[in-house]
Amino acid sequence: MSAAKKEIKDVAQEARDFLHGFKSLQLATANSEGIATASYAPFALDDKNCFIVYVSELSEHTANFQIGKQMSVMLIESEDQAEHLFARKRLTFKCEVKSVDRDTEEFEQCMSLMADRFGDFINFLKKMKDFHVFILEPFYATYVRGFAQAYEFEKADFNKIRHMNDKGHKQS
Repeated sequence: MSAAKKEIKDVAQEARDFLHGFKSLQLATANSEGIATASYAPFALDDKNCFIVYVSELSEHTANFQIGKQMSVMLIESEDQAEHLFARKRLTFKCEVKSVDRDTEEFEQCMSLMADRFGDFINFLKKMKDFHVFILEPFYATYVRGFAQAYEFEKADFNKIRHMNDKGHKQS
């Protein structure tokens, strides 16, 4: 394997590890008028690296999930750990939103993944009927690991990585 291929494979693994270092994600959704909302939610991952969230109707993003087909997720390095604030590591996904009906096997599977990750508290939340399961299925992803170190993943597949160095920065 060439050094370049090994390096790109190492970046893909770094992005996977970065993803698995989080328990909550930042959300970007929009309402029916197109007004954006930033929020967050705890999540679990399924075997296809889809995000599973269990969110209350009291949250604005839940209504946005119910009306929208697409949204964005971001995981970002904390400010105190960043080498430079202008180049914080971040993994961003564009996702399709799918609602999961409560009385289904899929709902139970999703709740099981949430319980595996967050413990018995999920069993308490599961009783609350204003909470809903949504699956956020990534179709595009980018990973920024520093200045001039941006990568994209075709169909959010960590095995299909490309360094985004073909455009460069414009200077005045």
